[in-house]
Amino acid sequence: MKEQDLYTQYCDNIKADIDAKHDERELMRDDQRFAAGDQWPDLIRKGRELSGRPIQTINRLPAFIDQIVGDARQNKPSIKVHAGEDGDEDIAAIYDGLIRAIQNESNADFAYDTAVENTACFGFGAWRVMTEYEYEDSFNQIIGIKRISDPLSVYFDKNSVFPDYSDAQRVTVRTKITKDDYKVRWPKKEESDYNFDDFTSDWIVDKDQVIVAEYWHKVDEKATLYAVQDFDGNESFTLEKPDDTFIITKQRETTITKVKCCMISGAGILETTDWAGKYLPIVGVNGKEDLVDGKRTLRGLVRFAKDPQRMYNYWRTIDTEQKALAPKAPVLVTAKQIEGYEQQWQESLTSNAPYLVINDVPTAPSPQRINAGIMDKGANEAAMMCVDEMKSTTGIFSASLGEQDNEKSGRAILAQQRKGDTANFAYIDNIARAIKWTGKIIIDLIPKIYDAARVVSVMGSDGSKKLERINQVVMQKGEPKNIDLTVGKYDLVVTQGASYATKRIEALNSMVEIARVNPAIMQIAGDLIIKAMDWDGADEIADRMKKMLPPQLQENEDENGEQKQLPPEVQAMIEQGKQQIDEMGKHIKMLESEKDDKDDELRLKKYEIDVKAEIEFAKLAKDMGMSMEQVESIINDALANAAQQPELPEEGETYQHEQQEVYDPSVEQMEQEGEQMEMPMDEQMPMDMGGGVDVSQMQLPGVEQEQSFD
Repeated sequence: MKEQDLYTQYCDNIKADIDAKHDERELMRDDQRFAAGDQWPDLIRKGRELSGRPIQTINRLPAFIDQIVGDARQNKPSIKVHAGEDGDEDIAAIYDGLIRAIQNESNADFAYDTAVENTACFGFGAWRVMTEYEYEDSFNQIIGIKRISDPLSVYFDKNSVFPDYSDAQRVTVRTKITKDDYKVRWPKKEESDYNFDDFTSDWIVDKDQVIVAEYWHKVDEKATLYAVQDFDGNESFTLEKPDDTFIITKQRETTITKVKCCMISGAGILETTDWAGKYLPIVGVNGKEDLVDGKRTLRGLVRFAKDPQRMYNYWRTIDTEQKALAPKAPVLVTAKQIEGYEQQWQESLTSNAPYLVINDVPTAPSPQRINAGIMDKGANEAAMMCVDEMKSTTGIFSASLGEQDNEKSGRAILAQQRKGDTANFAYIDNIARAIKWTGKIIIDLIPKIYDAARVVSVMGSDGSKKLERINQVVMQKGEPKNIDLTVGKYDLVVTQGASYATKRIEALNSMVEIARVNPAIMQIAGDLIIKAMDWDGADEIADRMKKMLPPQLQENEDENGEQKQLPPEVQAMIEQGKQQIDEMGKHIKMLESEKDDKDDELRLKKYEIDVKAEIEFAKLAKDMGMSMEQVESIINDALANAAQQPELPEEGETYQHEQQEVYDPSVEQMEQEGEQMEMPMDEQMPMDMGGGVDVSQMQLPGVEQEQSFD
């Protein structure tokens, strides 16, 4: 299609969208002016100005609007990215932190807050997603979010019905620039205004300005989608016809959506650029919607509060006028009393004289002021009634505005505040929807803008920042991993709640309350409680308290208070050690069962030795002429000495006795007793005393030793 034909088509689309929103935009502009203080009808204003009568504007509407804006600022929607098809949770976390960093670095709060204020005022707000080069000397691009201060300059597709305008096929942004800027940017283009006689006044500018329409539109292109398979059996999809190294398993016709931007003036198309993503980068936010006769109309808080506000201004003006014009109470005096002072008394009506002089007339009473009448309080009561009507039409009551009302208990006050929050939650919810759509636009842009190996800044939910390497292989937990943002699909959810700072304050209050009820908690968590406090020196005190914690609470934490992460090689050694412990445990159980069998055998041998020893003791006592008590004493000493000897080795092992002399008191005692009995030593010890027991070599039962028993 020729450029002139495209220009005509684009202008027709723009005009159709403007005409469809004309009546609604006029109401929005009136709401905007009214909220700014232009609240008196022109005829009444002019009549009062000509007659010199007072005109008062006591604007109470900003307090209602600020309530919605403040509530939205305290409950910031947050974006959480999760992995979809072929996605990775670690990469999803990078997406999450990258989107948070984009919002922070581009001051997206400005865009969100401006949109909330406009939405609460007249029912519509907008912002844009944009791309730009990171530095002047860099080819890397970044994504940003910028506010649109005048959302009434934005015209979405008239056929769009979704509240977030995600189904819009086009959107136009009206921009006013100076002629000097126009010449610098498009030096070869003529300066010409739009030749639309029936356009609204917004498209008519001063002589030193030029209107440029920023026309964004979607273009659908036909393409073929191929499902291919390589020789290893791996399947994938491509829009380009594969070569002979792939096998086409199936194919179908599809549509690819591209977005283009045309800058248009009254002279024609100035330039055309391609957008990297597939979604329109302009995001709209709606207020409350009214559907009448099939036509959707947007509104904010001001729309139905204008009449109560006008009445309030009128009655407050009437009350002021009545009090200002009310006559002063006259003074009753006689002519002789003020004779010669008439001028002073006359000027007392307009002056603040400290005293008035009268003539002394003994026969006349002192001057007395006569009551001027009862002041009418009807205007004041009517004004208060108008305030109640404003609260009813906006759904925001005294408790939400911080005013004293009939509620006495805290529960009743909270109930009234909850009514206001519930009545106007639509504004907060619509902002969350728009931010969710913004997140989808950014997720679509990230793999196309951040498509090369680079280092990006990501941001945590607590505001902490760190650098991440993307589109390259990095080491994670001792293993290489490819962090490729261009592979896989990712989706998001938006949660509505208090900001991180608000949650931190609430957590601190809860911890302090717990510590007050149970002071012992300070001994194990005092460092965390102090660290949550926001004042100079809190971190230093928290570090000192942490050093006083019990060792078991410190040994597994690093200097940042987080659990220590063991190196991969240490973790591998631990796992190997666990396996060895399991194998040793099994072996020990097997040895214990064998030991039980040996213990039974040893107990039987001990019993056999004990029985034979008793027999030999009796024989020894008989042959030596000793009593049983003497023999038992000698035997017990021998056994005690044997208990001190080293154990003999297990079966199958060799044991080397230490070559040293051991003092055996039993032998010495037996030698002495043998001398007393005048018996030769060769007939006493050691000898086979008929029973074959060598008493000097006896050991404890259970210790293996070569012994002979008859």
